Amino acid sequence: MKKILLFLLGFLPVMLTAQQKCVFFEKMVKLDTEKTNLNTSQSDFGPAFVDNELWFSAFDDEEIEKLSSGSDKKIYYNLFTVPVDAKGNVTGTKTMKFAELSQGYHAGPASYCKATGELFLTLSNFENPDIKNKVYQKANIRLKIIIARKVNGVWEKTGELPFNSPEYSVGHPSVTSTGDTLYFASDIPEKGLGGTDIYMTIRSNGVWGEMKNLGDKINTSGDDMFPFIFKDRILIYASNGLGDGDDLDIYAAGLMGDNVMEPNAISELNSDGDDFAFVIHPKGEVGYYTSNKAGGVGSDDIYKVNITPQGKHELELVVMDKKTMQPIPDAKITFAGVLSTITGLIFKQELEKEKSYAVATNIDGYMNDSKTISTVGKPFGVIKDTLWVEKVEVGQKFVMENIYYDFDKSDILPASAVELDKLVKVMKDNPGWKVELGSHTDSRGSDAYNEDLSQRRSDSAVAYIIGKGIPQDRIIAKGYGETQLVNKCDDGVPCSPEEHRKNRRTEFKILEMN
Repeated sequence: MKKILLFLLGFLPVMLTAQQKCVFFEKMVKLDTEKTNLNTSQSDFGPAFVDNELWFSAFDDEEIEKLSSGSDKKIYYNLFTVPVDAKGNVTGTKTMKFAELSQGYHAGPASYCKATGELFLTLSNFENPDIKNKVYQKANIRLKIIIARKVNGVWEKTGELPFNSPEYSVGHPSVTSTGDTLYFASDIPEKGLGGTDIYMTIRSNGVWGEMKNLGDKINTSGDDMFPFIFKDRILIYASNGLGDGDDLDIYAAGLMGDNVMEPNAISELNSDGDDFAFVIHPKGEVGYYTSNKAGGVGSDDIYKVNITPQGKHELELVVMDKKTMQPIPDAKITFAGVLSTITGLIFKQELEKEKSYAVATNIDGYMNDSKTISTVGKPFGVIKDTLWVEKVEVGQKFVMENIYYDFDKSDILPASAVELDKLVKVMKDNPGWKVELGSHTDSRGSDAYNEDLSQRRSDSAVAYIIGKGIPQDRIIAKGYGETQLVNKCDDGVPCSPEEHRKNRRTEFKILEMN
């Protein structure tokens, strides 16, 4: 692997400790490694997920035969692909990819952005004639990154990074999900801290910005390479400058905007050999990495990693007063059908994975609140949430915003249905309430007509609410016509349609609180 490194350069919400280290792989998941059938007697490395395939670099059978016989002429790493299922498990046999585009070049690793359809691919940079005809195993081959897209189903080169140069290497790309930020490795002189450093560049208006060194939290005086960005929040990479020996180990560091946190070693993957190029499928359950540790088939082998979440879900729930914006101590709630009293200010409860819970306040004299707390599809950790309540009394009125009607109509508009659903929830949260739903019109039309219209509108709204499961004896419909206008738009006063529309409103009033 030591020679190969010369040729090659000749990753949830971030989980951080108080010391701002990434503990995702240390505390949140369990990693189990297993061998794959992808490996040959020679070097196989650099896995990458591209749509429904796993791509990696290796030699074809002819080149392996040449290497086995001692020949060293015209031997190049090629890109191979193998299909994977929806979780990233290999499901088929490997085939060669990019044969025409990479002919005469060493190809890989790659990175794919689904959002933009772009493939970022490492190729050996043969623009320097002094090294073009040298044998791969004897030369410090420079690298470059090209960009490709599918045109009529065929990958074609559409550009390359502006930093590419025959004087130094630019390789090992990893692009974010949006396609606007690219991480890569380079041994560019003067900008680096050691042999090879990790850099980033941001694309704005189609132009890649300057290459920015990630700094001494990540980069060392040794070689730091093979970056992979996981979920745009975690940087995974390999380094031989952070440990005690000269071998590459795999590390992870949290990303928070432009800030990079202190790295942690992913100890479950690191061995006495070189361990590098760890990538994870978007589903987060399967990954692959490269290692030359003892027990492999060839010099570098690709291993599969099964990623299992570990830990627990914990709920921290607070009941807040809408008016005072203060938490309510010793509040009564119903959690999963069980009535409880919060001890102090915070309700704490351990939750089961992949399960949803109904929780509601049950406080006399307040407009209660309810919601569903779910762990479905969520990583282990603390779920913090709030129930909002408001102190109320009999006779209190509440204007229902955005309950509007077309002129001279009583039909429930789609936007109004959304707001009426909120009243349905309020009544379900407060089963002892009896309310009046009052409807108001604007001043256009006769008094008698407007009273009739408003009654029809109120009846229509109440019918909708009853249809949602509220008992009929808990809600009364009342039409007020134009007797309670909220602005100047009385009979004969010129007003805009919008001003008239504000008078066509709906209110509910608390009649009883049992």
